Parts: sequence; C-alpha cells; structure tokens
Amino acid sequence: MATNMVLAALLSASSLGTQSVCETDDRVASSAGHVGVVSTPSADPLARFCTITLISEACALTAGHCLHLLDEAEFSDPDGEDGKFAQSPRGNRYKVDKASVRALQSRIGNDWAVVRLLPNTHTGLLPGKTHGFVEVELKPQLTIETALETHSAQREAPGRYRRVAARGDVLAIDGSILFHNLDTSAGSSGSLITEAASGKAVAIHTHGGCDTMKNNKATIISRVPHLVKGIRACLVQEAKP
Repeated sequence: MATNMVLAALLSASSLGTQSVCETDDRVASSAGHVGVVSTPSADPLARFCTITLISEACALTAGHCLHLLDEAEFSDPDGEDGKFAQSPRGNRYKVDKASVRALQSRIGNDWAVVRLLPNTHTGLLPGKTHGFVEVELKPQLTIETALETHSAQREAPGRYRRVAARGDVLAIDGSILFHNLDTSAGSSGSLITEAASGKAVAIHTHGGCDTMKNNKATIISRVPHLVKGIRACLVQEAKP
C-alpha cells in the first residue's frame, strides 16, 4: 500500500478516544516525578484531567485542548510509592502563570501548550527544583525504527492519580503528526513522548484511537515553529534574574 494511503487510513479515525491501549496494556508504575496533573477540582469520577510535564525548573508542556484546565498543576512528592501521588496539597501544587501561557489546538499535529509555573506558596521552590524535569530534543532523528517511551497520569479514584510508563514505537510520520503505539488512556493527553535511547522529549501525545485504528497520535515538537518559539521564550524568561 502506498505511503499516502497508509497515512490516510491512520488519520481516518482521529478522535480524543479514552480507550487507547494498543493490544495488551503493559504499562507499569513510573517514578518520573516531573510528570504531573492539571484537572478540574471535582468529586466527579469522570472529571476531565490532563498530564503536564516539566521541561525545566519552571516551564512545562501539555496539550492545547487541555487549556481550560491550566490553573494549577499537581506533582507527586519525591517519596510517592508505586507512582502514586502522595497527599501533600501545600507542597506539591503550583499555580500557572496565566500571562505565560501559549497554546494552540487547530488540528492533530498542532495541539500544544507551553506554560510557566510559579513557585510553590509553601516551599517557595519552583517545581523543577523539587520534581526534576526532562529535556526537549529540538533536532530529533525520528524514523519508524525509533523506540519511544512515555510517562503519563492515570486516575485511581476521584482526585487521586498515579504515574504510569509505557514503551512503544513510531508507526508513521506525516508532517508534524507522530503515529505511535504507546499505551495511553483518559488523561494521557499532554504527556510527553521521549526517545527511549536519549530520554529527551520529541512529541506531545494528544489523540487516542489505538482501540479502533491501532494507532495513537502526537504533535512532533520540532516540527511546529510556534511551539518551538514558545518553549524558547519560556526558557529565556526563566533565565532572567
């Protein structure tokens, strides 16, 4: 089958699907403390939430369609076990600097948000100081042989989350769209996809669909100029005294 026909088939079932496990769910608990949650405060078990990931001491990335959730980010205490978010409401919550937000959701492959998080009001520390961060690769060499990894948030109960990790591969690339088979689920939107070899972030997961079309979709960071510009602007602002 011609490449363009394969890509057309992959795109035909684009959705924000909640069930996006690719065949067998082999996700495991993650210790990636730089992975957090943005959510609507609610006891509703179906309340929307997204994953947010630190890329510096203050800057973080998520999906553009998570924009309405960008008020406060929650991370796990360093001693959280089995990927669970330890209950420490004062020490692990960081307000979003609303003036810093740059976001866009125009289509698959152009769905992203860059934000700056403020110091914790209790500790006075920026989130990356406490929870660490992952670097972004702005010149990746992605091929269908590239092994991938992702760390995302998963809901355990209303208002309670854990981190999970998954490994997979690049299935196809079309412009700024990355088709992949990493297991994801509701709330995985906004999680960063890293090259397994380098550990550096190359894409933002945004759309499910593995349950129907055997692929999930992400925005390739380096192929979206406005996203790259937003990341650089956030990092420059952070570097200012």
